[in-house]
Amino acid sequence: MAGACLVCFLGSISFISCSSAKIIALTCQERQIEIYVDDEYLGRDLVYYTVPKGREYIEVSCRDNGIEVYHRRINVRSRNGNLIELQIPKNYKYSNKPY
Repeated sequence: MAGACLVCFLGSISFISCSSAKIIALTCQERQIEIYVDDEYLGRDLVYYTVPKGREYIEVSCRDNGIEVYHRRINVRSRNGNLIELQIPKNYKYSNKPY
């Protein structure tokens, strides 16, 4: 009986730890802009990113023809499934807002 309880307890812990993975969506209205998270290319327009367990911040950058035009550090601690709209300045100057 104790063995069965231990298996149930371990199974519930693994379920709780798996549920802590966060998925966020990033979008940019400028369709030619390439979206990167932590220097990893994710795509254009609308992308999804699974935040590694234990991470509180991610580094998001946007590039136009390989040139970085936007960079932002985003707190993802309280975001799960949220859509983050990336607002690229119209004149494409480099931006680093401390959010």
